[in-house]
Amino acid sequence: MLLCYFNVATAFTFHAMINFLLLLDCVGLVTIHLTVPSGQKKLLFQWNSYVIVLCIFHFGEFFITASFNPNEVNADSFVINHSKSYTFAMIFSMAEFWIKFLSFPDLNSNIAVTIGIVFCCVGQLVRSIGMKTCGKNFNHMIQHKKTESHVLVTKGIYKYLRHPSYFGFYYWSIGTQLLLGNIISTFAFGIASWFFFNRRIPYEEQTLIRFFPEDYKTYMSRSYIGIPLISSYKNLK
Repeated sequence: MLLCYFNVATAFTFHAMINFLLLLDCVGLVTIHLTVPSGQKKLLFQWNSYVIVLCIFHFGEFFITASFNPNEVNADSFVINHSKSYTFAMIFSMAEFWIKFLSFPDLNSNIAVTIGIVFCCVGQLVRSIGMKTCGKNFNHMIQHKKTESHVLVTKGIYKYLRHPSYFGFYYWSIGTQLLLGNIISTFAFGIASWFFFNRRIPYEEQTLIRFFPEDYKTYMSRSYIGIPLISSYKNLK
């Protein structure tokens, strides 16, 4: 656990310092002598910002779990080794970025980067608020048995979004690739995340209907998923 914390903190600090120096260079307060075109210097700033966003996400997963559901916290709460698919996706997106950095540094869009920053910020905020609001009821794994402490959370952000952590992760994942300026990975992440949640959300809702038969059906009728074209669990009889 301490090793994960150290690695995340070190990565965050290093890349934040580099971006700070790049900002100072941009406004003329310091001069960084980099023998790279301006397009690549901008991409370096985007890369560092991406790593910072990743570190905030993974540290946030651990910190919020430790703060509001301490009985479930462990090294896996950093969600760094989320799955083989997640690791592959990260490697693929990083490879796409560095290929572009070396070969097509001018293939970039300020608008896409700005949208990516907004998606990352909104996605992270919504997910973090959802985890905090859910408190001890939040778990990174779907629970198949109802415990005595398990309650249906419908307050706060859950009043409007019944899966805020999924909503947040979906838009956050797309935002990270827009931030990097990755064309292929933006579409790949969007499609992969959609198919993942299109399977997971109805399955989880089926489980929650079993836990809270009438209450959850009523709750579904007045709340939203927020991810385009994903349907709720349909068997409400």
